[in-house]
Amino acid sequence: MNRIAFIGELTKGYETVIDIGSDHGLVLKYALDHKYIKHAVASDINKGPLNHAKKNLAGYPVRFYLSDGFKSVDKDYNLAVITGMGPHLIIDILKEVMHLEDKTYILGANEKIEVLRTWLSNNGFNIVDEYVIFDGFYYVFLKVVKGSMTLTEEDIYLGHKLKTKKEAQAYFKHKYNHYLDLSKKAKGEKLVEIEKTLQLFSNVIK
Repeated sequence: MNRIAFIGELTKGYETVIDIGSDHGLVLKYALDHKYIKHAVASDINKGPLNHAKKNLAGYPVRFYLSDGFKSVDKDYNLAVITGMGPHLIIDILKEVMHLEDKTYILGANEKIEVLRTWLSNNGFNIVDEYVIFDGFYYVFLKVVKGSMTLTEEDIYLGHKLKTKKEAQAYFKHKYNHYLDLSKKAKGEKLVEIEKTLQLFSNVIK
């Protein structure tokens, strides 16, 4: 399954879904085609991708917003999809909706997932599930609601939900090899940090 379909599957059971940075609207199209959701909101900061989304979703029950994150969106939603961007941008977008209590978020940082997990744990969010798929690259997705959680250092790098899943083993081996390669070039404090992370991944590899 490719990542578009995978994210689309995660929308199942939610009535109205907003895709922040919707690009061409393919996640929403998949979810609507499979009748997983009833209504959708497509938001993108760039006109080009949003116009593509409008073409792909012509005739669908979708509202479109040219918006920086949630800033120009006035339509309510149950689930927000925020994927395909760096952790710091996702964090900036989430800061706009921290006051909302009854929303669910599917988050997908394209790097440094540990940065996102750390911020979530320090800012009143709870990771209720985690997923990983391979579609040319490994993609990790977090299902998040408002709440509280306490994460260990191992949880921050591996995921307190993800580390228990068999399908994550190949991903953990990939990450271990990545840090192993980095360790061969690092020195000093950086090497100590990388070796610590290496140990975390080696603890869960079977």
